[in-house]
Amino acid sequence: MADPEWDEWDYATIAKEDIFSLVRWKKTVDWDIILKQVEKTRQASQMIDISLYPSTLFFAAVDMLEANLYVIDDMFYCLTGMRMIGTKPLSDEVKEKLGFWNMDCYKVLEQIEDGLDQTREVLIKCLQHDAIRDITLKVFEKEPLYKNMIGNRTIPTVLTMEECVNIYAREHYEVEKIDQEALATQFFNILQLIGDYCFFFSCIYSRNLKFPQLLALFCKSEKAQRECIEPWRHDFGGTRDSLITKMEKGPKLAPWVHRYDHLSKDIEVSFQLFYDEKELPGPIDKEACFNTDNWISILTVAAVLQEYDEQHQTDNEVDEDDDEDILLKLYLYFKDEASTQRFLKSVKDMNDTEIITLVKKYWQAGLCTDKSKALWTLLHDAGIYKTGYTNWNALLNK
Repeated sequence: MADPEWDEWDYATIAKEDIFSLVRWKKTVDWDIILKQVEKTRQASQMIDISLYPSTLFFAAVDMLEANLYVIDDMFYCLTGMRMIGTKPLSDEVKEKLGFWNMDCYKVLEQIEDGLDQTREVLIKCLQHDAIRDITLKVFEKEPLYKNMIGNRTIPTVLTMEECVNIYAREHYEVEKIDQEALATQFFNILQLIGDYCFFFSCIYSRNLKFPQLLALFCKSEKAQRECIEPWRHDFGGTRDSLITKMEKGPKLAPWVHRYDHLSKDIEVSFQLFYDEKELPGPIDKEACFNTDNWISILTVAAVLQEYDEQHQTDNEVDEDDDEDILLKLYLYFKDEASTQRFLKSVKDMNDTEIITLVKKYWQAGLCTDKSKALWTLLHDAGIYKTGYTNWNALLNK
């Protein structure tokens, strides 16, 4: 079969560009086309009636189901430029071409999975009948794991009136010989296709590139630079805390600034923001997790803070000769060394009112562990907080 004649606006063409390139921004596959074919496939599975086994009608129904499954792969290729058959769903190629923006389509992708699951259930129920037990055992030989899915107990054939009618009707379509090996191979192939397809579709919205890779591509994007990062560069002259405070006032970034800034560096970002170890494998909130607007905000926060930190790298290194003494004392009032160093660097450029605001913020975030008079004494003696304790106490309790 020849390749489709893709033009420059087809997803199969634009998917070759970087994820955050202008041509790919917000572009998704028209998954409804696949969903309609999956529904046709599910309907085709309804024609597989064990009461018609063995007959040409039964074999034709199995052939029709298998053909419809292959059509899904052909349509997938036409839409995306990729085939599911023979492609590793967890590969970077799949993540780069199909991941991220298609997260917004997670509901229709779940519908596709559900339709395929229903199709598989028909096949499993068929293989549970005693009439086809010889074929089922051959399927088990090809993949022992299917024993868990199909089970060892069989459904007995009961000669009801309906069954008797089916036996009579089946006589007109009986076959002389059954190729059990070929039929078992066909059932095995169909089960494999459905399983592979289900996993593939789930990976599209739930398995993205690692966050550092996404962030690198985001920072490389002209659109992201212009619309998401550039507007914050005029705030790079102040302290990191002042930058964070301003970012927290933005409605899109506000929910993510503090959370991102306090993530562990050793755990994947998505698992800290949207997943709970006790509730795996699914995210706590699918609407929030599979939402590219949220991820653009998170990537913006990450990119802005990363660029700020790179520009102020030398400034952020505490001058041990000048500050070692006060840092040693300040450690007693803060959660950890990093928080202490950030606080000291920030307050050097602040007036007394701004210092109080920062102390309150650190206290609320759990980064400052003691805001008593002793902290004021330390800062006042160091010449950082200029006014007296009465002023400190009044502002702190305001």
